[in-house]
Amino acid sequence: MEKIKVGDIVELQPTNQRNRQLRSQENKHFWEVLTVDTPIYLKGDLGYMIKHIGSDHSRWVTADDITICHFRENRY
Repeated sequence: MEKIKVGDIVELQPTNQRNRQLRSQENKHFWEVLTVDTPIYLKGDLGYMIKHIGSDHSRWVTADDITICHFRENRY
């Protein structure tokens, strides 16, 4: 698995009900990684703060919830 870094563009996967809702009803497929950290609510697991491209919507997800679409180095 690739190492996800701040600035990468990722696709939200339909791994749970909320992700499926975001993808189908709100058409929010592609997100930018803002932060890589271990938030308290993930109980010490690595998490990613992602922000939807085109809106101010952001949320924490795990590595299983996202896949890389564009690496930060390849976007410019």
